[in-house]
This record gives sequence, structure tokens and C-alpha cells, in this order.
Amino acid sequence: MGLYPCLRHGENRWWLPLGEDAHTVIGRLLLAPPQVPSHVRSAVIELLQSDPTFFLYAALQFSSDTAGLEDLADWWIENARGRFASGDAFLGAPDIVVEHKQRWRKLHAHYAAIAHNDWMRDAPLWLEVLGPPVPLSWHQHWPEIEFDAEVMEAEASPLDSGIFLQQLARQTQRAESLQAAFDERLHRAKLGSLKQLAYGLSHEINNPLANISTRAQQLQREESDPQRHAVLQRIVDQVYRAHEMIADLMFYANPPMVNPVRLDLVPLVADVLPAMQSAAEVQRIRIEFQQVVGSAWVSGDRSMIGEAVRGLVRNAAEAIGQRGTIIVSVEQEGERFQIRVADSGPGLSARDREHAFDPYYSGREAGRGLGLGLCRVYRVARLHQGDVALTTGPTGCVATLTLPIAKS
Repeated sequence: MGLYPCLRHGENRWWLPLGEDAHTVIGRLLLAPPQVPSHVRSAVIELLQSDPTFFLYAALQFSSDTAGLEDLADWWIENARGRFASGDAFLGAPDIVVEHKQRWRKLHAHYAAIAHNDWMRDAPLWLEVLGPPVPLSWHQHWPEIEFDAEVMEAEASPLDSGIFLQQLARQTQRAESLQAAFDERLHRAKLGSLKQLAYGLSHEINNPLANISTRAQQLQREESDPQRHAVLQRIVDQVYRAHEMIADLMFYANPPMVNPVRLDLVPLVADVLPAMQSAAEVQRIRIEFQQVVGSAWVSGDRSMIGEAVRGLVRNAAEAIGQRGTIIVSVEQEGERFQIRVADSGPGLSARDREHAFDPYYSGREAGRGLGLGLCRVYRVARLHQGDVALTTGPTGCVATLTLPIAKS
């Protein structure tokens, strides 16, 4: 059993369980053409009468004071893609445990015994399984749902499950093919020129920077005026910033030797995050760590992997700007561990994603960096036989650093 994308009111979030029948119907909606076939619409209406959470998910987000089953069906048709594609749809989703499933089974039995007109009344029982108490300010604005007897008696055309699975399989194949082509092009065309560039920049720019920094610090020692002293300090700071950019380039062009040790990613990530929280608090950004696995043993360079995590969190914070959430987790996927950094920022456009690992491209405004951080993270991943990838929807972005499990 899965979950629907989160429901929001103010700062609070609630989650409803997604059943198998709803999964099938929603999948049909996602694959449907712009003009949704009548049999798919009929299936949506039928499910609204039999699946309480499918019904509540639409009803609780309906903006009018009253609505009928036809209105809720229209809501699903218009909003299914946007809700499930959103980068924030499953950000911070809780783990489902046995207790949750037991409560949901009791609620299904309860809803089977009450009239449809009472479904909205008891909606808080569903919401508070995986969420805080429902505030009155939200509850009092819920719509009144009218169950039209004629609509309820209409028979839904059966879903052709064979055609549905065929369409879904083809869609998946196409997505995998596009992803593979994108990755190949990204690795070959966007990163190939960096090595040649880095060597030249290191020699031609580092020497003048060293002279500028030395002279500025000499003038600082002789300067008694506080304002001029502060101006000279800004010069020194900007020199260090430029030097760090070149160091990032050199890291890719000629990285240091990896010093692999057997290490656990869980405490490593947990140790990195507190140091970054103070800077994030200035931007009113909350950093959360979700421990999905008990341990995650890999063979790697502790310093490099720690710097990669810092780079991903720093990139997420810069993408958010002000007010938001970053959720960091360590998970297992087959024979690999994944460090996932999900943010509530604006997400990536198609162009941003194409250039994500380009050291001279940044989706941020001028003056906020050249986008070197992700390039450095990518290099760390490849040095450890791993990878880093970005996924995004209309809002939010998830960066995933993948590393192989250590051999016992």
C-alpha cells in the first residue's frame, strides 16, 4: 500500500493511503489523452463511491461550498498529473507501519457501514492516522458533497487491464530510454572539456590572485580607518572565493587519491548536518534527517563523501532561498545505498537539468555562484564507482548520490 501526495493546510501535512484499485484508475488517468475517454471517467466516478480515501483526497481539496460526484471526477481528471508529478508530492512522507494498516482496515469497515453522506463528517479519522489533529479553520471550509442517485446507479465501463498494462509498459520503456540517452549525452558532452580548462585556469589566475590577496592584507595592517579596513577585507574574501572555485575545477581535473575505508553512511550524514543547520536557520530553512536504514556500510573516502553531502545540502539551500525544508535520508536500493537530499524549492526546468553538472552554468541569479558544487559531487560519485542524479517536478528537487555496498 502506498500514499497519496500530501494534503496541506498552513504548515501541516496529512497523508491518506492509496489502495490498489485507486492506483489502477489513477494510472489510467495519467496515461489518458487530453480528452479523457468516457469509460475512464466512469471508472473514476465508480471508485469515488467505493473508495473512501480516493473520494476524500478530491473532496478535501475542492474549492466550492458544494460538489457532486461529477465535480469530483472532473477534479481528478484535471489535477491527477499535477499532484503526482509535483516535486513536493512525497517530500517527508512517513513510513507505514503495522499499526497504521490496522487502523486503516478498521476505517474501511467503518465507512462500509455508514451512509455516503457521512463520509466527510468522519474524514478526520483518516487524516489523523498520519497527521496532526485537523484544525477547525480547515474543517469548517470543507465542501458539502451531494451524492446524485442517478450518477451512482450508472454502470462504469470495465477497464481493459491488458491494454492499460501495455500502455504503462511502453511508457516506462520510453522513459528509461530517454533517461539513458540523457545520461550518456550529459557525461560525454558537458563534462569532457573541464579537464583541459582547469589546468590553464589554475596557473593563469591563481598567481594574480595570490598577489592581490597579499597586497590587500598588507594594506589592511597599515589601515586605521574602519570602513577602508572592511573594504580591504571584502577584497581578501572574494580572492578566497575565487580560489575555491578554481580548487573545485582542479578537483575534477586532477582529484586527490581516494583513501577508502569501510564506513557507515548513517552516522557520517548525521554528523555533517548539524554544522549546516545554523547557516540554514538564517534562511529559515529546516534540515531534517530521516534514518530509513539502521546502517549503510560502503567503502569510500570519508572526507570526500562528507564534502559531497555538504555540497548537495548547500545546493538545496541555495535553490530554496528563503523558507523551506530539506529532507536528507539514507536508503538502500538493491546492491547500492542512496543518500537522498530532497528540497521544497522551485525545482529544475528542462534547461537547468541539462546543465546541472556543467561547472559554468547556474540556474541562480548572477553573483550566487557558478554551479561548481554539483560538478564536484559528481566527481566524488564517479571516484567511488557511484553516480549522482537529479529528479524534479513542477516544485522541488531530489538529488540522489548512489554508492555501492561494501563487500563483506
